[in-house]
Amino acid sequence: MALGCGAKCAKGVLIAFNLIFWLSGAAMLGTGIYFLVDTDKVTLYRLFYTDGNYALIHYLAYALIGVGGLVFVVGFFGCCGAVRESKCMLVTYFVFLFLILGCETAVGILAVIFQNKVIKTLEENVTLKLKNKYGLEETITESIDLAQAKFDCCGVKEALDYDKSKWKLDNLGQGDNVSKTCCVLKNHEDDDAFKNPIPLNGTLCQSQDSKQNTNFRHQKGCLIMLEEFIRSESTVLLGIGCGIAGLEIFGMVFAICLCKEI
Repeated sequence: MALGCGAKCAKGVLIAFNLIFWLSGAAMLGTGIYFLVDTDKVTLYRLFYTDGNYALIHYLAYALIGVGGLVFVVGFFGCCGAVRESKCMLVTYFVFLFLILGCETAVGILAVIFQNKVIKTLEENVTLKLKNKYGLEETITESIDLAQAKFDCCGVKEALDYDKSKWKLDNLGQGDNVSKTCCVLKNHEDDDAFKNPIPLNGTLCQSQDSKQNTNFRHQKGCLIMLEEFIRSESTVLLGIGCGIAGLEIFGMVFAICLCKEI
């Protein structure tokens, strides 16, 4: 439809657009809330905490929820402005869309910057957690166990990372060389396998001989998998934000068209 269409066409398009806009707002709210309440996600996010602060993904989820809420309010102005053919409400609608678009752009830029920063410090951050908190703090222990069971990995870069941990030095594992979640598990398919790991062969898994433990212990470290995880999570949130930004631009264009025709 050309931008020079009549007032009735612009009005109909703007009303239809706002219905889609409202649905997108609901999708944003739902996605943001899901990222904050899903048990496995919340558990893994603890590995990305730095200095007691929330992980970047938390802030992106909160931003998505905030923008989703604003979409409902802004959509109201758009629909009312189109139905009543009110220039004042349409201008208000345009201004709100412009402000939201600016906020989304800023959040997106900061998210990319901080994501790179998080990934650069991830190895040191997770290594310190494994070294000083595994087996001592329940939440961190649970997070590392989930990562190892979910991604079929062991330690940060390798299983030998456990040798310098308080868990190993203080014999919290009762003679084990690595966590049981490092082992190939019989109950791997269970969602809660990391809470009650059952090794396929515990003796060979705990063996220090690489020839013996090869088929019974995960050989890769978790660092690469955690990097991929945080990138994919951030990409989903940023992708949704970019999609909504595209809708906002269309809304701004049709709001201007209708203002000209009134």
